[in-house]
Amino acid sequence: MTLILIYEPVSLLEKRFTKTTVKKHNFFGNITSNLYEIMKPFSQKNARTSKYLSQSKNLLLQAGYASSEEDIIKYDAKKLIKVFLAGIFCTILLFISFSLSTLTISILALYLVYKLPEMQLKKEIKIRQKEFMKYLPDAVDLLAICVQAGLGLDSAFEKVAEEFSLTSKTVSVEFSRLNKDILSGLNREDAYKNLILRNKNQELQSFVALLIQTDRLGTSITQSLKAFCDSMRTRKQQRIEELSQQASTKMTIPMVLCMLPSIFIIIMYPAIQKIMVNLGH
Repeated sequence: MTLILIYEPVSLLEKRFTKTTVKKHNFFGNITSNLYEIMKPFSQKNARTSKYLSQSKNLLLQAGYASSEEDIIKYDAKKLIKVFLAGIFCTILLFISFSLSTLTISILALYLVYKLPEMQLKKEIKIRQKEFMKYLPDAVDLLAICVQAGLGLDSAFEKVAEEFSLTSKTVSVEFSRLNKDILSGLNREDAYKNLILRNKNQELQSFVALLIQTDRLGTSITQSLKAFCDSMRTRKQQRIEELSQQASTKMTIPMVLCMLPSIFIIIMYPAIQKIMVNLGH
């Protein structure tokens, strides 16, 4: 009876705290964490070289990921872990059947495994650049409308980011990040330049140059955005016309490979059949 009175049940807050603090480590998680600790010194050594550091930083930055020195070390450590696991597999394969072809395939496989994360990042960068280039004219047009309606430039950026959250995630994230950089106390010109570093786009560079020029000279941002939107609409129309003119040329190869053989078969089959009948086959 006394034991029952002394016992105090665990509160709900304590249960929730223990659930969030206690981490469950499985077997593969422990192996991955141990490999990361082993590869981390090699990644730190690679990160000390300025060329590799700048290259990895630009790739992560343009792909939309965090690009601090610690993030670069994690990125390189993951690459080395994949190469290490692939090296173990290739070594086992060479022990089973050693030959010149197996050795060549193993070396190529290790090289591809090491380069695969970089190739994936470049693919993501191309996708983001295409999406940003596609929706940037509409975003700038909406920005000009918001400024003409009486909103400030910072509020207009936030409004565009909110409106494009469903249309284009890239434009929404970049404009929201630009607004947060400005509100956090970063110089407006530096925030604009960081936007260019994250997105290599010629039209974006012209847009940022316009914003920097109006900020330095103190001219009306409304008139500048209106003129810039007109020029962007003209360039977009010219780009669409150029693509439509290229469509006929691009359709030539599929027509020759797919349609012309079937047309020749349809035309020549009756004649070939008559010739075969006349020859007695």
